[in-house]
Amino acid sequence: MSEDDPGLWPVLVSEAVGDMLADPALPAAVFSAVAALTVAIAQDPWLEGSQGLEGDPDWREILIPHGYGIAEYYINRASHTVIVTRIVPF
Repeated sequence: MSEDDPGLWPVLVSEAVGDMLADPALPAAVFSAVAALTVAIAQDPWLEGSQGLEGDPDWREILIPHGYGIAEYYINRASHTVIVTRIVPF
């Protein structure tokens, strides 16, 4: 897929998630797992293994690979974007 592929969903992060990812104390392996997950979400926000939250299929949660935690995100169909709203590390 190319950057210009209309099937891709741009993935944004909330301020809290951005701050967590910018923390120099965050292990590189966790950062890499979250980055890889955002790429997968951009390709298909309804990833296998993700679950809808509170009865709304556009609010999702998914385990971060390698047991690093859970990511929560919102699929905004109107703007064709995804916002990672929270990362809960384990």
